[in-house]
Amino acid sequence: MKKGLVYLGLILSLASCTEKRRNLSSNADENVIDAKKPLPLMDLKEKFKYPGLKSFEIDTFNWDTRIGKYQELDSSTFKLVWQDGKRNFVGQGYDRDYFYSWQKRNPELIEFTVLTQDESSSCDLLHYCIYDKNGKAINSFIVAASCGDGGWGNKTTGKFITENIYERISIDLNTEIVDSENTKFSTEGDLTVTHFTIAKDGKVTEKEISKSLIREEE
Repeated sequence: MKKGLVYLGLILSLASCTEKRRNLSSNADENVIDAKKPLPLMDLKEKFKYPGLKSFEIDTFNWDTRIGKYQELDSSTFKLVWQDGKRNFVGQGYDRDYFYSWQKRNPELIEFTVLTQDESSSCDLLHYCIYDKNGKAINSFIVAASCGDGGWGNKTTGKFITENIYERISIDLNTEIVDSENTKFSTEGDLTVTHFTIAKDGKVTEKEISKSLIREEE
């Protein structure tokens, strides 16, 4: 009888220890899951340099002097912002992404701009990014740009002309030397005006308003 009680006590003790290990393992798994949860987009608000801009153009810094002027996206925030997986995080050299402005246009959406440097295209780009309140990406478009490589260059600026319509003006030029002895240049390109309309659900429609040719010699 005594042996039976001893065995019963051992069994209950082992069962208790096993249950505790299961609980500890479960808690550990929960902690791992919590650690992997993405940082909510609203928590990034303080990282942006400017609040609620109405007009946009690329700053006057170059890729060397811009470092330290804005907070940068790291590998975690990069994935949170660029959810489609089309862009790869580099975070070194000249390929960088900066928190630029937190927008207040529509309180029912999360909107902000990100300044990107792309060495392969020789471009600085300002992306206007739109998300729902849960942080799911809806749409994005370019509000400003500054590009240049050899004789080609692009300058893009714009502003909100109404609460929901952004007007973008883009000048794209190619310059060639036509007379090296007399240092004469020929410049051709176009000026394009485009309207981007942001709907209540955050989706963006694009419409070209006008396009005019540019041709100069000097």
